[in-house]
Amino acid sequence: MIIETIDLYEYFHLPRGGAKGGYLTAYRHGQSAEVYKKIRPAMLVIAGGGYAMVSDREKEPVALRFYAAGYDAFALGYSVSPEHYPVQLLQAGMAMLYLRREAARLELDGEHIAAVGFSAGAHLCGCISVLWDDAALVSAFGKEECERIRPDAALFSYPVITGDARYWHEGSFVNFSGGTVKAEDYSLEKKVRPSVPPCFIWATSEDTAVPAENSLLLYGALHRAGVPAELHIFEKGAHGLSLCSAETAWGCGKGEGVSEHAAHWVELALEFLAEHGFAMRKAEK
Repeated sequence: MIIETIDLYEYFHLPRGGAKGGYLTAYRHGQSAEVYKKIRPAMLVIAGGGYAMVSDREKEPVALRFYAAGYDAFALGYSVSPEHYPVQLLQAGMAMLYLRREAARLELDGEHIAAVGFSAGAHLCGCISVLWDDAALVSAFGKEECERIRPDAALFSYPVITGDARYWHEGSFVNFSGGTVKAEDYSLEKKVRPSVPPCFIWATSEDTAVPAENSLLLYGALHRAGVPAELHIFEKGAHGLSLCSAETAWGCGKGEGVSEHAAHWVELALEFLAEHGFAMRKAEK
């Protein structure tokens, strides 16, 4: 395994300006002389934490799970409160553009780069999947380059989606906006359009932190727009399940972050991606 950390500000020759995030940790396979040269799809992992922290449980373990499935995985360390919009969005945009620009060197399939987000990280994943031409991104990278920020598929895990006060996770929107933008302008179900990439969504009925209505609203908007989408609402499970395993659980007892049933989301997501062309392939000579 090749593990390296990329300073995205340094790569793009942009002033950091005090931003604490903006680092991308790569988990790559490399090549072996024993087998044919492989070109792999990539997965950008965006952990949650209410834009107040970046969860370790939703970062490296998730990257390694997709690595085990044949992906080269890249975990984003992004800025959180008291840093606000557009900092997080710019960092996610930089991560996607880095993968696009370096795809050939990294031996990635540059047309099959997906992103998976969790909770508030899923909101950030949604921002680059739905609002890839946001004014801040266009100002930083130009309109044409912003088209490359949009992932080729997006996975949403118990996502923060809506600014509707009936269902929102208020803290995430407060921390994201910092009072500089309106929550309704980043209420993603209101911004869906037909050019959004294929989306896989999962949540649980028992989630009291980010109600499943967030996922339902997103799926409904995607379906109406004709965007390929798949939705799974599992009956049991609290918020923040990550891989639903003992490795990512927050407790040691049964049910404290462990769910063998909800854990099927990973296999279901991999099948969804495979149906949309994500697969390891032999490199051309």
